[in-house]
Amino acid sequence: KNFVAKHIVESLYRKGYKSKYARLYVASRDFMHQDEEHLKQYKDRIKHDIERATSGCQYATFIFDEVDKMPMKLLETILFYIDFHTPTYAQPIDFRKTIFIFLRHILIDLIEVCNNVAIDLFFSNTGGKEINTIAHNNHFASIERNNYNITEFQRALANAAFSEPGGLWHASLINRHLVTFFVPFLPLERSHIRTCIQRQLELIHKKDKYQYILSDNDITDRVLDLIEFSPPNSLLYSVSGCKKVQQKLDFILESNRVIPTKKPIEEF
Repeated sequence: KNFVAKHIVESLYRKGYKSKYARLYVASRDFMHQDEEHLKQYKDRIKHDIERATSGCQYATFIFDEVDKMPMKLLETILFYIDFHTPTYAQPIDFRKTIFIFLRHILIDLIEVCNNVAIDLFFSNTGGKEINTIAHNNHFASIERNNYNITEFQRALANAAFSEPGGLWHASLINRHLVTFFVPFLPLERSHIRTCIQRQLELIHKKDKYQYILSDNDITDRVLDLIEFSPPNSLLYSVSGCKKVQQKLDFILESNRVIPTKKPIEEF
């Protein structure tokens, strides 16, 4: 989720997150308190930030991490800008191209609103169990991953987003039918994890001064053996995606590292 959000921001702005038109909020850091006084301060801050940034750039981007920990009243405040129609004398700023990204772990629901221009992204583990079940059933029905029926996943995500407790539970973003399209992130298979390990190993080799007892293929296999896969009857999907690859790889490299011998100093 963070990688995709970072990629979007860096694709839109030369300065990436340092741009004054990209704002990142973390619920546990920026919206810690639930009392009315603090909620009013949070609302005022969000309104000020959105209106000021959007007045300078119509594609201003606002990222809300840990959306499941955000007070519902703050989501309702943001809703005004998401469900915005046309500028008026009272509100001359046009928010129809503003981008909102809501982060919540693994899966992503892509939501387009307002004339298919303004975009909301929900990165979430909402519906994770349902997504895994559908993917698993498709696999055993010999359906290739690229040929999965997206409608099945859309339906599962829509139902879960509205029903599961969390930041979007019964939120107006869902029950006011602002969602037009969901794009799921499917669980990562063994081949995807292997690729993650190989790419991380390539990065290490570029700046590493050590040699290793095992070959790169053997190192990759050892790391794969340390990754947890599910469900028990098939072990198709990584439980933690690629998150633990770095730590597991470091462990294998540490136990198979050979300190290179120093080159003799040439005499002149």
